[in-house]
Amino acid sequence: MNMMGSPRLEQMNGEADFWKQMAGASLTNLYAFRQAVITIRKRYFDGVELLFTDLDRSLADLTKHTEDLVTAFNDQVGKETEDKMNVELIKQGADKVAVERISYIVDMAKAEALDALGENRAAVELIERHLN
Repeated sequence: MNMMGSPRLEQMNGEADFWKQMAGASLTNLYAFRQAVITIRKRYFDGVELLFTDLDRSLADLTKHTEDLVTAFNDQVGKETEDKMNVELIKQGADKVAVERISYIVDMAKAEALDALGENRAAVELIERHLN
């Protein structure tokens, strides 16, 4: 065993774990945002697109490039099955995050409307749900 190489290997493993966590968080946020936009668009805006075309395309491109990076990570770094990133599990986790974000966005919009109508107490009650 090369004692000089061991700390370097540990550093590389640490960097790979850090990258894996960051990429997972990024994909989760991208998937959750996309799902929140789709759900809100369908529920509250009769299916009308909410994002500008360029923003929608940029979001799709960023998601695809991040997925490509995850594929490259899995091919080059993830030697064992447990080292690989599971995109399907990330999508499932993003669905839960999306539900929370949708609730937050809708409640904040309702609170703002209530506040504009002078219903301050009702607005505060909606906001308080998300402070804990």
